[in-house]
Amino acid sequence: MQHRNGRTGALAALLCLGLAACQTLPPPSTLPLAQQQALEQRGTDGSFDGAWDTAQTFERFNDPRAVAYYERAAAITPWTFRNSKAEEALGRIWTSGTLQHADSPHINPAPVLRASWQRGERAYLAAANHGNPYAFYGLAKAYRQRGDAQQALRWDLRGMIYKRYPSSSSRLPEAVAAQGDTVHPRVAQIQRRAEHGDAEAQVDLGALLEKGVGLPRDPVRALQLYQRAGEKGNVFGQYFAGLLLGRSAPGVEKDTDAAAHWFARAEAQHFYMAAPSYWKKAVEPPFFIFSE
Repeated sequence: MQHRNGRTGALAALLCLGLAACQTLPPPSTLPLAQQQALEQRGTDGSFDGAWDTAQTFERFNDPRAVAYYERAAAITPWTFRNSKAEEALGRIWTSGTLQHADSPHINPAPVLRASWQRGERAYLAAANHGNPYAFYGLAKAYRQRGDAQQALRWDLRGMIYKRYPSSSSRLPEAVAAQGDTVHPRVAQIQRRAEHGDAEAQVDLGALLEKGVGLPRDPVRALQLYQRAGEKGNVFGQYFAGLLLGRSAPGVEKDTDAAAHWFARAEAQHFYMAAPSYWKKAVEPPFFIFSE
């Protein structure tokens, strides 16, 4: 009797393992087999376009094989700004646990992967540190959804400096407005960390001061903080120092040569928006069209 119970238990365990394995297999693709094979061949041809196009096609069909091809695209060498597109896509996919598939009766919309915050954050940060602005906003949204207001503020501020104005979802400047003579707790935390030499916090504090968010406006002090962080190798300190010198602000004279120096340091870290073709447009005066 004990022997039979043991065998039954073993069979049950094998059945459970089999079911678990089935749950991890990709769903049957609605793509014809010949097209799948052609896609996979193109996806492994060593080019960014091959990996990227294959990833996007699999994603449209809600096929988890998309992830592997986005990973291939992100790792293609030589590195270009397009690598950050693949990194941003991986951040979006892993933080949400979903693929942006087409809306079609021929595509099974059931979830095909589980969200992974660790993988998503890592991919988003890689894209952001390579200058992808969509990753700035993706990180701010993801941190907000996780209840991490301090980290969300960091990426809201970086998006604000890049675009010159805050996004509506950030609720800046009201979100960190001072209460009388008392600075907002999140601003106070940034100040403390910046004083202790934290380069990321120095960039955060510089952004607050450059735009006068939560603190009196002080572009001169902002530039000093960006440069201090930039000297430590912080790519946002380097890029924002370049932007501020290239755009100018009260107390900060326009200095294109000095700006180019900081942009070159950021570009050396694969921050693609620091390339001359991008930064020369970014420092131009904003052009507004007022409708009647």
